[in-house]
Amino acid sequence: MAAKQTVYHVSPSGERAAAAGIKWQVEGREGRRLLHEPHRTQKDAINAARQHARAHQPAQVIVHAVDGHIRTAYTYGDTPAMPSGERGRKAGEHGGVF
Repeated sequence: MAAKQTVYHVSPSGERAAAAGIKWQVEGREGRRLLHEPHRTQKDAINAARQHARAHQPAQVIVHAVDGHIRTAYTYGDTPAMPSGERGRKAGEHGGVF
């Protein structure tokens, strides 16, 4: 049986955190541990999420743009097979991958 994939999201932080200079966050669940890390730049957040993903394979990093849509995704390790009906759909479409 394959290990469950860990998913990390890099997304803009809320207004309160942004007012304090924290613009981006990394969120994910590593087993029972909930990860929530603040970062000042998107680049720092992406680098941190990718380090977590490498350490907890199989994993995926999903990077969101400022408006919330999915900008890109990185996959690490052997991920569970995706059903053939899910392939080729755009993010946000009904029944899409994300």
